[in-house]
Amino acid sequence: MAMGAARGSSATLQIEMVCVDQLVPEDDRLRRLDGLVDWGFVRAQAAPFYAAEDLGGRPSVDPIVLVKLMLVGALEGIDSVRELLRVSALRMDIRRFLGYGFSERLPVHQTISHAQTRRFVDAMLFERLFLRSVALCKEHGLIDGTHLSVDGFHVEADAALNSLRASLTPIDGDGDGDGDDSVESRGGPPGLALAEPRTGPPPRRRSSNATSVSMTDPDAKLRGKPGQRPHLVHRGQIAIDPKARCVVACVGERATGHEGDALGPIIDRARFAVPELVSVGAAQGFAGEQAWADVAKRGVIAFVPPQRTMLPRPGTAPHTTAKHAAVAARERCRTAKGIWAHQRRMADAEGGVAELKNEHGMHRARCRGTSLFHVKLLLASTAFNHKRLAARQPVAEGAAAGPPNAQIPPCDASHPHTRRRMTASTDQPATTPITPTAWTITPSMN
Repeated sequence: MAMGAARGSSATLQIEMVCVDQLVPEDDRLRRLDGLVDWGFVRAQAAPFYAAEDLGGRPSVDPIVLVKLMLVGALEGIDSVRELLRVSALRMDIRRFLGYGFSERLPVHQTISHAQTRRFVDAMLFERLFLRSVALCKEHGLIDGTHLSVDGFHVEADAALNSLRASLTPIDGDGDGDGDDSVESRGGPPGLALAEPRTGPPPRRRSSNATSVSMTDPDAKLRGKPGQRPHLVHRGQIAIDPKARCVVACVGERATGHEGDALGPIIDRARFAVPELVSVGAAQGFAGEQAWADVAKRGVIAFVPPQRTMLPRPGTAPHTTAKHAAVAARERCRTAKGIWAHQRRMADAEGGVAELKNEHGMHRARCRGTSLFHVKLLLASTAFNHKRLAARQPVAEGAAAGPPNAQIPPCDASHPHTRRRMTASTDQPATTPITPTAWTITPSMN
């Protein structure tokens, strides 16, 4: 076989008539996703954040483009907005997904950051985006809804240990215990007393959530395990359906208190999409008398094994309510259903957490504050569901499979545990209008 002719760069400088739509294959994930989701709800949900058209002003970037860019960043696991825009400008599938041609310039990074951290900061838009992904997964048979696996995980906050400072409280000088003694009430500046003299080496000072707070991110809390360095973290909770491993509910919160305190509220959030929920499974870290009671009060069976210290000693009968609840939880987990729930939790919940961290950017919080961390978790969970939706459901040509009239109750990021109901319309999917093919002519440099 003879050697072929050398190829230069002359072919790249020729004028060609190309179509962006033809450059993206039919089985592309973003192309399939664009045909499955009806994005019109984004403009309706974002309308309160923009001025009326009759008031004039500088035209803004389409909010659908901003939401799609954030979703692409979650799908690709890109945390940096600048890197996201650089990748988006080079990839034809992302340009088609956004509705941009070859020569069109993408929005600047300040616009996207402002939309995520300032304009849509109340998280209502992202809550609706996530709930619509759950509704689509359920409509296409990816969610069973009778059992959920719940797991919590810590995400490293965007704050360093050097930002920790001692948290000070007002001195209660009047002795009434309310801690409201001020300089004015004492009639002078506060008095300081010298510490008692001591001998020996100085004591080791260790920071804790009770004595220190981060000046960079006050919502971040200290977390440390034996053999690991302590770091500032936020905590996320997810509930996954075992049928196709779709996230049904998620909560971003501070890493304080008992982990099982969020078990009841996350069930309330999951029941918006799966009112037929029968049972949940969780790890031993969620075990507790109050957690079992909260789940039972909601009419759900909790397969949460108790910790060894919660059980009575071998050979002794339980003599307290907490011991009785621990023994009953152990017996539930030893049944065939309990063993199955444990296996599904190990595979689905822990596997889902690993996937969120490794593939969707949940290994570190990009923004500061619990509310913005909750937004990041909502975007990652939406991308988690959309990836399964695009991989499993074939797209009908020119049809959108999403329920366009789904009614999603409003959500508040500052109160993520508020119970709400979600109803979905049973109307037929709306048909997406087919737009004419756009042609782009690039001038030659010859």
